[in-house]
Amino acid sequence: MNGLRTLIVMGSRTQGLLLKLLLEERGVETVCVDGVEPALAEIAGSPQDLLIVEGDLAGPTGLAELRARTDAAVLVLGRGAGEHDPSDPKAVVETACALMERRSAPLTMPEIFRRARILIVDDSATYREFLRGELEQEGCAVTAARNADEAVEALAGGGLDCVILDLVMPGTSGTQLCERFDGFRRRRGLFFQIVILTSQDDEEQLMISLNAGADDFVGKAQTMDVLKVRLMALLRRKYFVEDHLMRLPRLAPSA
Repeated sequence: MNGLRTLIVMGSRTQGLLLKLLLEERGVETVCVDGVEPALAEIAGSPQDLLIVEGDLAGPTGLAELRARTDAAVLVLGRGAGEHDPSDPKAVVETACALMERRSAPLTMPEIFRRARILIVDDSATYREFLRGELEQEGCAVTAARNADEAVEALAGGGLDCVILDLVMPGTSGTQLCERFDGFRRRRGLFFQIVILTSQDDEEQLMISLNAGADDFVGKAQTMDVLKVRLMALLRRKYFVEDHLMRLPRLAPSA
């Protein structure tokens, strides 16, 4: 379980250190503090995978504040409903490790698609609706646009994970639109992926599309399963960055 971090928030130094020792034996980096304020300071300094919190010490307000400051799982110790018995530290550690393992497991394809918010940009109503139906059947939330103006309006609303863009568009090329979308996400600090979908499936067009800022290029002659698995791979990487790498503290610039 190397690389995982746990923060213990307990009033009893002895109990806290015992849990810390047991977790470190399992390869979990662990810090122990005795109150909500030092816990908030730790959270601000480094991301956590799990908080083990003494319920009576934190109280409802403290628990709410801790949960608001981190996306880590929270394991509450106490005697109440939904709490875990602190008198059995080995059982607490087993529960903690199982919880972290579940949260750190890679997303499955259905989980990825249920999370996905996708924009389809294609002037063909027939193909737009065909794609929409295929992706919604997988659990994706789909928005469709007929042209560049509708696509830009949808992007401006934010919250998208991927744009699937037809290469041949009326009034503008898909390559030009791809360059426009790539510039938009760079200026706004957004992290949506761009997939070019085209019948012009050749090496030259592949090079042009990727140089224009596309993240992938899929020929319409490919099966729908190929599009879905390549889309899944892009989204998996995106979510990994969002869920893990972006949680890392930024290094202060050198003098």
